Amino acid sequence: MIPIRDQPAGVDDFAAEVKLARRDRQRHLASALCGRRFTHPRWPRQFDARAYLLVNTCLCVRPSGHRDGCVCEHDVERRVFRVDRDGREQYATRSLNAEKR
Repeated sequence: MIPIRDQPAGVDDFAAEVKLARRDRQRHLASALCGRRFTHPRWPRQFDARAYLLVNTCLCVRPSGHRDGCVCEHDVERRVFRVDRDGREQYATRSLNAEKR
């Protein structure tokens, strides 16, 4: 909520306050993101010169401490289905957008 002032502020002042607030929010989110790495195949399927499937290595863009699966910037979700004895996570990825298929 924006406090009421004695002197009216101009549109330029309001736009500057909005930009500063947005920049502060982005700075806060950048330091508080999960950042867990995971891989998923590129969509649409792309192959390199040796006919190997190219994969993306993405970072989770959700805030740290989330309970659901990780999600990358490509709207691909990472779900852990098993944790091995040595601590390695076995996971599956799936697209959140059904229209891309």
